[in-house]
Formats: sequence, C-alpha cells, structure tokens
Amino acid sequence: MELKIRKKERLNAGWRFQKGNLSGAHRSSFDDSDWRRLNVPHDWSIEEPFDKDMPFGSMQGYLPRWTVGWYRKHFTVDAGDRGKRVVIQFDGVHHNSEVWLNGHFIGKRPYGYVSFQYDLTPYLSYERENVLAVKVDNTVMPSDRWYSGSGIYRNVWLIAADPLHVAQWGTAIFAKNISKDEATLSIRTAVHNQYRQSKTCTVVTEILDDTGAVLGEVTSAATVEAEETREVDQCFRLEKPELWSPDRPKLYAAKTILYCDGRPVDDYVTPFGVRDIQLDPREGLSINGTPTKLKGVCIHHDLGCLGAAFYLHAMKRRLRVLKGMGCNAIRFAHNPMAPELLDLCDQMGFLVVNEAFDKWKSLYYEELFDEWWKEDLSATVLRDRNHPCVLMWSVGNEVEEQGQPAMLQRLKMLTDYCRELDPTRPVTCALEPHNSPPRLRDAPVEDKVEHTKKIAEHVDVLGLNYQEQWYESYRKAMPHMLIVGTETFPFYRGRGNRVKGFEPVNPWFDVEKHDYVVGQFVWVGIDYLGEAHDPWKGWPFGLVDTCGFRKPISYLHQSFWSDEPFVQMAVFDADREESCPAWKQHWKSPPFSSHWTFPHLEGKMLRMVTFTNCESVELKVNGESYGEKRLADFSDRMIVWHLPYSPGTVKAIGKKDGRVLCAHELKTAGRPARLAMKADRTRIAADGYDLVHVEVAVTDAEGITVPSAECEICFRVEGEGEMIGVDNGNLSSDEPYKGERRRTYLGRCLAVVRSTSRAGDIRLTATSGPLTESVTIKSEAGAEKTAHV
Repeated sequence: MELKIRKKERLNAGWRFQKGNLSGAHRSSFDDSDWRRLNVPHDWSIEEPFDKDMPFGSMQGYLPRWTVGWYRKHFTVDAGDRGKRVVIQFDGVHHNSEVWLNGHFIGKRPYGYVSFQYDLTPYLSYERENVLAVKVDNTVMPSDRWYSGSGIYRNVWLIAADPLHVAQWGTAIFAKNISKDEATLSIRTAVHNQYRQSKTCTVVTEILDDTGAVLGEVTSAATVEAEETREVDQCFRLEKPELWSPDRPKLYAAKTILYCDGRPVDDYVTPFGVRDIQLDPREGLSINGTPTKLKGVCIHHDLGCLGAAFYLHAMKRRLRVLKGMGCNAIRFAHNPMAPELLDLCDQMGFLVVNEAFDKWKSLYYEELFDEWWKEDLSATVLRDRNHPCVLMWSVGNEVEEQGQPAMLQRLKMLTDYCRELDPTRPVTCALEPHNSPPRLRDAPVEDKVEHTKKIAEHVDVLGLNYQEQWYESYRKAMPHMLIVGTETFPFYRGRGNRVKGFEPVNPWFDVEKHDYVVGQFVWVGIDYLGEAHDPWKGWPFGLVDTCGFRKPISYLHQSFWSDEPFVQMAVFDADREESCPAWKQHWKSPPFSSHWTFPHLEGKMLRMVTFTNCESVELKVNGESYGEKRLADFSDRMIVWHLPYSPGTVKAIGKKDGRVLCAHELKTAGRPARLAMKADRTRIAADGYDLVHVEVAVTDAEGITVPSAECEICFRVEGEGEMIGVDNGNLSSDEPYKGERRRTYLGRCLAVVRSTSRAGDIRLTATSGPLTESVTIKSEAGAEKTAHV
C-alpha cells in the first residue's frame, strides 16, 4: 500500500564497494571513483572461491569472509524535504557495521541480523551530493556456526517524514474477544515529536480490508511534548472478521494518519491479521477453534547460490516448495530474518517461531550479550509483533550451561522482557540435552526431567531439540506444559537414553500421538551453507536442496502433512550412499533416487518405496501389475516393494476404496539428446532487484531427464538481465556460485538472472557441447511492483 505523505524509497542501487580496511574511507572527500559499482543486497563472501584452509572454514562453508568491506553511496535529497526528518533504515548488515554521513559518525550495530535506523537529518545537505559510508567488519572468528555472509545483505530504505511522526515500529495491533460476529482491535500508536515545542495532533486510524476498502476509523487527540514519544491507545470494533489461518491467510491493514494544525503530516501502514490462537495444556494448539499441529521445518537465512543476499522472489519460490509438501510452519534458525520473509509468511500462511539468538555466551555474541541483548531483542519483537504468522518467540537455541543458575537468570531476563514487549504470545527457548552438564548425557531420564523442570519454569512452551523419546516422561512430571519439537531428525528417532538411536520411526509419530505435543520442526527444511564437513560446503541433509529441488525424503513428510491425495516412488539406491562424520549420521535418510534408470542393475532385484497418503497403492512395471498394498500394513508409512529392474515404465497408482485418486510414473531415460529449460516466471520487474530462476535439465529425445548426465552447461545472458548465481544442489561441488558455467548434478542445474533497471527482453541461452536451448523473459517497468514493498 503506497504512502501519500511519508516518503519511503529503496536505496539499493548505485553503491560503491571495496574490500579492505581503508583509511579515510568514511570521509566524504575520499576518492572512490575506481571502486566497484553494485546494487545491494550484496554478499561478498559468496563471490569468492572455496578455501579449505581458511580458519573455522567448515562453519562458513569454506567461503572466505574474514575481512573488512566498505560501501559508499552518493545521493541527493529533494529540496522539498527540507524540514523533514530523514532516516536511513538497514534491514540487515552482517556484521559489526559502522555508518557515517558526510564524514560524521552516526552509529554502529554489531549484531548482523537485526534491522535498525539512523537519523541523517543533522548532517544532511540539500545543496550538494551526500555521501553515506558503511564499514562492515567481518574479521571476528567465528561469528556463527553456519554461513553468515558478509555485507549489506538486505534492503536499505531512505525515509522522509515530518518531525511529528509515527515512531519506528511504532504501532501495536492486537485482537481480542474474537468471535464470528466481531473482534476488538486494541491499537497502540507511538507518536514521536522532534519539534522543539509541544504539538497537539489528531491520530486517525483507518482499518482496511485486503482490497484497500476502508471498513471504519477511530480518532484520538494527543499532545506530545518536544523531543518525546507518546503512546496513543485506541479501540476498534471489527465486525464479521475474516480470520487469518495457514489455510486462509486473510490480512487487514491499519493506516495511521497524523494531523497537526488541520493538515496531514504523516501516514504509516501496518498490515495485520485477526486470529484466535489457544494453547490448552490438555488439548494442545487450536487456531480459530480448529485443532492444529505445526508441520514445520527449520530454515537458515542463506539462499543457496545467492548467499546471504536477500531476494524476495527467491525466498517466495522456496516457500512455495515447502507449502507444496504440506508444511505450515517455519522456525527461524537461529536469528531474526528479513522483514519481507515475515510478509511472505503472512501472505502464504506459515506459522513462525521467531528466534532472536543462537548462543548467548559463546562465539561472536559472547562479547555483545551484556550490552546489546535488550536492544537486539527489542528490535526483533517490536518489528515483528504485528505479523499474524508469528506464533511464538524463541529467545535462544542450545544455549550454554542449561539449567545452571547463570543460564536460568539470563533465560528469565529474556523471557520476561519478551512478555513486556508483547504480552500476547508465548515464549520458548530451544533446549538440547547435549548442552546439559556432562553428567546428564548418560544419566537416567529422571535426572533429565528434574533438570528440564528448572528451565520450564521460565518458558510458556517447552521447546525440545531431539528428545521425542522423553516426551512422556516430561509430560508426567509437568502436566501443565505443552511441548514443541523445535528440532527433529528428518527420518530416525532416538531410543531409550540415546538421542541417536537410529530407529526408523519418524519423530512425526510422536506429534500425532500426543495432544500436548503441538508440532515439530524438521532439521532442516532446506539445505544450507556452512556447518559443513569436507567435501561438503554445507548441510546436505535437508528435505529440499539449495536449488529448491525436492529430495525423495520430502515426500515422506508430505504423506504425513498433506491431505491432497498423492503418491510418489523412490528407489533405494546404494550408489547414492554418502559418507559423513559419525555425529551427523542421524540426520541422514536412506539413500533414495527418484528415477527409473539403472542400466547396471538390469535383471537384478530393486527395493522400491512408495510414499502416499492414500489407502492403498498398486504398482505396475511395463503394464504388469505387481499387486496392491495397503498403507496401514506398514507401520513407518513407507510401502516397500521388491522387484526385478526392467527398463521401461513404472507406475504407482494411489487408491481409496478401489477408486483411483492419483498416480506417479517414472520412465527409463535414454541417451542425452537435448537441453530443457524452464523459467519460473515469464515477466519480471525492471528494477535491478527482481529475479527469474531457470532450471536446466539434460534430457533424452522424449524429454526424460538423464540422471547420470554430468555435463558442463555454459550460460549466456543477453538483454536487460545479468547472471547472479549458478547451482546444481550438490554441496560437495567445488564450482563457484558466481560465473556462467555449472555442471549438472542428477541431470539438472539452476541459473538465477536479475533484471537491470531498464525494461526489455532477457534472453538466457544454455549450451553443452552440441546441445543448446534458450528462454526469453520480459522485464517490464512496474511489473509486480507491489511485491517488493
């Protein structure tokens, strides 16, 4: 929704960048004429070649980042904005950023995951060019256990508003007394007065539906003293509310307009949703009266070949994949995410566990915690509290000294402050038994229970990582507590006193079994960079790879989570078995392949599995039926078949009461004959930020992907676009993510192209030896413009 009074514009284009700790780069007179020109979001680490010898390299995916980077932006300000307060908003800079305007220091922010603003007004020039300088110091080792990226990796905004204005994140809208007939909206607006004298204003809040129609308004008068902020409370009766839920994510907006001396001086828009969430100790979670389980995954913030640089469409594409498998919840691991991700979760119907921190007193944040925790936690909660997708806050993950007095004191401090900022949502902290004192690692479950009870006193929901086998013991000792599996293994379950028991019983079954277990978050939904082991550059055990291609194991979770009838085949493929350190084995799944091309196994027995939510499945090979099997006969919900491999066609048919509901077919691939290209969009915005993803597959003459094809694909972009990433989903590859070449993996790879600021056609051509193919995308001025706001 466009603002008519306040100005808010993206300040992403035309930055100058240089690596190195350059003396004097903060001064406006500094000569940056030979610096690299680029647009932000930008991550300089993803542009580098892999370095196996770098210190702490496995944490960062062997991508160098231990350096300082400088960004400088030359810009002018409209003379008509003279007298306004002009601020710069960074949605994320990783990390330890310092900012100067025209040589004047205006602020620093060490934590790389929070959004923050600075007031530029005192040092702003309206007569000449302004120079904004940002120093990013990424030399501290290590900062995170996963790939963090480096630089101004989220959006930057320039905002001009009247000195009397709505404060940053200054609205709080909570619904109560919700019924089908009405809901009461409690609206709190923080009005900030930067005039030198008090101001009397009128605060008008309009409530709008998702079409922009005004449903009503409420008006209040307020006097705000000079250089002070006053909170104005309002109440609105919303009739016949359309409730937000994961299945029907209905949104409203509150438009706040400030009037002073009879004229409008500021406007501010706050999207929100109305939903009735209940957490009952006996019945679990319900949303709008409907019992609900969290069918969730954890995700880190990187976007594969794009690194940490945030692109709205890239994230939206990933969320669509998760939604397609029935996922309805996401846990942010382990830091605040880009604000646009929250918008997407609102719009697409994902519930969110919004996590502020990983560790408290280790790694980079150890030196920051005491000074910065309150400001960083405040930035997280105040920015995100109006999003209906946010189900609960998490104040930490696998933190140090669990259950010890110092940890309990910090936990209480953090959870109390969360409730002070937002009294409407529960607070949790993700607990993991390996971070308990050593004596508890192999201690009886009774000791674990007593230990956990101390922590449970300070949280509203017990967040447990990898502890399904102890749920019943915890519940018996704490019958008032609800449990959520904040991290769960994707396939195996623990057993007895062992976290890693290698039981092929999925942790989801513990969620289904107990009403007091409100859901799970699989580690992880999408492969991520960092937390690696050689030769891998990242975590390869997710449900989806870094290209956004689904892995076979994701269909097992779809069979748990989705009501839409489906069936999917996979073959147990010993050739896909990959080695990894012993401590990571429990995150693996059986080696599955999703194809029917095994020339070296002709005439030999194969073991196949069908994932389905249907009552039964019939299997046919080259038209010959291998019978029908009932899902209920397989306790792990994977129907297993043994059959001799024969090239041709295999077909699985999902049925209920003998009626065909769905089918899945695989065909044996022949020799590589052509390249198939599939763009996920036909038109994008000519704004220098919008993206198109183009999947490339090596296929036979009939269009069947050849899984054994490992061909180098050379790309060429013509027209108004530029290549910004190439990938194939294989985290053991040493190929760089930047450039115009990529080998296929399992017959596929991915190219990501960004628009320029000029409208026109973008033509992407892929070539491999004699094979070539092209696809054309239109880049249009104004196309999907609203998607970026």
